[in-house]
Amino acid sequence: MDQSARQAAREFGVELHEPLGGRLNLHWLALRRSERLVLRRWASQWADVQYEQHLLARVAALGWPVAAIVDGPLSFGGAYWSLAPFLEGEPGPRERTPEQQRQLGHLLAEFHISLAQISELGQRAGWRRCEAILSDRAIERTLDSGESRWPNEVRALRWHLERARTRVTAVDLGKWPGIIVHGDFTPWNLRFRDGRLSGILDFELAHWDHRVGDFALAWRGKYDDVILGYDEVAPLAPEEWALITPLWWAGLIDGACRCIRDNAWDDGWLMAKLLQRSPLMGPDAEPFRA
Repeated sequence: MDQSARQAAREFGVELHEPLGGRLNLHWLALRRSERLVLRRWASQWADVQYEQHLLARVAALGWPVAAIVDGPLSFGGAYWSLAPFLEGEPGPRERTPEQQRQLGHLLAEFHISLAQISELGQRAGWRRCEAILSDRAIERTLDSGESRWPNEVRALRWHLERARTRVTAVDLGKWPGIIVHGDFTPWNLRFRDGRLSGILDFELAHWDHRVGDFALAWRGKYDDVILGYDEVAPLAPEEWALITPLWWAGLIDGACRCIRDNAWDDGWLMAKLLQRSPLMGPDAEPFRA
């Protein structure tokens, strides 16, 4: 068992059990008397911890089942630590039928209706909306720097960047003020018990964006019925339909540029998703041609 986690457990007065994992933040199951809790070690700086702490408290106050902090955060050992409730339930299926996709879209739309009431947080540090990414001319310099090592990938990135910029210039983005989005609204970050939603996990990617920004990982250029289901509850304007694909591409291009700057390409996920096509993309479903 991680020694720093043991120290954190002592600080909070809980009994530490098995690790629960995590992508950025790490988690352990803990007990305080008969209460099941989750000990978290944050991977973030203080401003980021504060943002998510405030967001979780607001979302919980709106009646959604999230793991709002009940103790902490405390700082020691070079990290921040906190305790939150353990959310019971089972995740949704990873591979979804069209009807299950639509149900996820319905749920996301209902969640966004609540999230639209949270306007005081603003943007999370280190995040940008798609128009800021696509208008950043430093992207060209980054792509130039990676061209000799990853020529095929950079060629594809340039192709998609050009098309995303063209699409965005045709949309009046200034009329869409945005909302807080979850950032990874996927079945494995949801919990269900007796057929009812019992938990929404993993707000690590939550930030201020266009509401269609939440389609990025919920849709992944593949699960079209998620978006169709969303539209049944919270209809999308024509400009929002036009923004879905370039916004998705902008995030992937931004991630690829980080890989180039770090001189370490990812495992192929970014490019596979960039080349993904679906009927919902309309004219953007045209395949990349090298």
